[in-house]
Amino acid sequence: MPKKAQPELVDRDFTFASDRELDALIATFRSEHEAATGQRLAMHARRSLGAGKVRVTFRVVEAPAKRR
Repeated sequence: MPKKAQPELVDRDFTFASDRELDALIATFRSEHEAATGQRLAMHARRSLGAGKVRVTFRVVEAPAKRR
């Protein structure tokens, strides 16, 4: 049986004061990454690095097929 391919991952550390600010930082990073590279990102993992700091791992996903 063939092994499942490992997803391509992108790590990013964020510093934030509130959950709302973190959500905005993540959304901004995802849209800027897609605009720069053409790759869409989905959240894969989230690890706390202490108060107000977090490391988010994203996986590269395929863009949905465009409708006609």
